[in-house]
Amino acid sequence: MGQYEIFTDATSDLPQEIIDTLGVKVIPMDFEINNKVYSHYPDERNLDSKTFYEMTQQGIMATTTQITPARFIEYFIPTLEEGKDILYICFSSGLSGTYGSSQVAIQNLKEDYPNRKIMSVDSLCASCGEGLLVYLAAKEKEKGKTIEELYNWVEENRLNICHWYKVDDLFHLKRGGRIGSIAATFGTALNIKPLLNMDNEGKLQLVEKVRGTKACEHHMINKLKENYLPNKYDTIIISHADCEYEALSLEKMLRKECEVGEIIHSKIGPVIGAHSGKGTLLINFYGKKRQ
Repeated sequence: MGQYEIFTDATSDLPQEIIDTLGVKVIPMDFEINNKVYSHYPDERNLDSKTFYEMTQQGIMATTTQITPARFIEYFIPTLEEGKDILYICFSSGLSGTYGSSQVAIQNLKEDYPNRKIMSVDSLCASCGEGLLVYLAAKEKEKGKTIEELYNWVEENRLNICHWYKVDDLFHLKRGGRIGSIAATFGTALNIKPLLNMDNEGKLQLVEKVRGTKACEHHMINKLKENYLPNKYDTIIISHADCEYEALSLEKMLRKECEVGEIIHSKIGPVIGAHSGKGTLLINFYGKKRQ
């Protein structure tokens, strides 16, 4: 079997220690805040997420950009020079043009490396949902799957990755055009927490509006109960945007109410956090289908 490496991008929000264990390569993604551009790496070497969320709480807006073909080429070449193939699991095309950039880069690289396999697959996932897909793919690679087999596995299983988001800051959704100013103002006053998920096109959709964090967490657990397939893959990832207490509380509730397997905790980084805001809580698991 030919040697190959799994690549993903920093929106996968996997902790550095998990990345090191899996042997996955992560391409950083850029964001701008306070008129300065940073590259987000899993180890947060440029700007840590806590500082980032403190800045956003002060009203400082952040913007993000997709990975350019030039950056893909920069990160792919060393692996190709080692005589290895590449499978890149990409941030959802429903939320970013990064997948298209990867395709441009791959076409350019194939001219110089015609004997290498360079494959890009759209995860249709985001944040630790993308991270869970990458995690499970790496485990499948360890079982001996070829690059072609793993590419097919990702395409066949990506829509089984269920994402459930609790968003705390309604004004972030307003800026993203998902709700109006009046809804944001009254929703904040009434402690309304939107519950969102990813649809089959890899786009965020507002599913319910729930009053209060605890009620929202119960809704998230109920969604897991309806769909969770632990007999196939039981790993769950809980990710948070500077609200670790809520993430630990959600795990405690989960373990009390459900038979669950491994639970990994991660932080929602600045690239996702620029759009979701501080206080976002996300649970991901392998399930029957997205709802």
